[in-house]
Amino acid sequence: MNRQDRRANSDPRVKERNNRLKKRALREAAMTPKPPEAFTRGIVVALGPGICTAVSHGVEAHYRCDIVVAPGDEVLVENGKVTGITPRRTSLSRMDPSNPNRERIIVANIDLVVIVASLTDPPFRKGLVDRYLAATQRGGAKAVLCVTKNDLGGDLSVADAYRQLGMPVIVCSIETGQGIEELRGLLAGSLSVLVGHSGVGKSSLTNALLDADVAKTGAVDEANRKGRHTTTASKLYQLKNGGRIIDTPGIRAFGLKPMTKDEIEAAFPEFREFECRFRDCSHDHEPECGVKDAVAQGLVNEHRYQSYLRLSMGHGVNDGVEEEA
Repeated sequence: MNRQDRRANSDPRVKERNNRLKKRALREAAMTPKPPEAFTRGIVVALGPGICTAVSHGVEAHYRCDIVVAPGDEVLVENGKVTGITPRRTSLSRMDPSNPNRERIIVANIDLVVIVASLTDPPFRKGLVDRYLAATQRGGAKAVLCVTKNDLGGDLSVADAYRQLGMPVIVCSIETGQGIEELRGLLAGSLSVLVGHSGVGKSSLTNALLDADVAKTGAVDEANRKGRHTTTASKLYQLKNGGRIIDTPGIRAFGLKPMTKDEIEAAFPEFREFECRFRDCSHDHEPECGVKDAVAQGLVNEHRYQSYLRLSMGHGVNDGVEEEA
């Protein structure tokens, strides 16, 4: 810088003018719209009519959405609109109750499916649990059984068949706090979904896991001991230990799309250790069936066997009928 420039910069009027120019440039830069990114990725956390809520780079925002997505989906967003979905690692699906010919993806990219079932209020529905297990197996995730409302009493032996499968079983009570820390620890670092019959306490369980009152809860209908729908849409929540959970609306029926013989047998792994006379045995009417013999000897749970027969014959697969206890 020469002497003339130093003299000009020392002039108070020059300094004031330069400061004004800098401030104006900063204001203009702040007001200039930033060019949108070509695309960004986000994780869907909630859905609404024509929109979805997704988290991208730690920021939650609403985006226009004309394609079918599910909570847990990783979506591509361009100019404020969802334009695509990345391939799903796993999924959990059911048949659409309003259209038995259409499959509905409940959640995507989950690690754990937490099947929530109460013992008595409403009663434990074994067939429904087995359907969820079959859907979980086919979708590629792992299953956990969470038995709620243990403070109300009931026969915990209904969970024995699932423990024998090596499936984690956690007994919980929101009232006493039993099992909450155990379940929270199991969910750490994973994306999990809570599913089950209406009224079993999924939203109360969500609130307990989050240690916050974020999910709407309700009571069981006293007239028929069936749950009422309090959660009306799926929502993803973040746990403090790094886990994420999706609370889903309760259901009265859970219809599965048609399953192949291999898919059904994969959902009943306890059958594998028993040999049958015929390699393609259906475990129904054939003689010298190792599975039927195992049921008769108490080595295979009777209700699990009946669930297998219902799925094998297509009963309750895509008709959406409600499972009895």
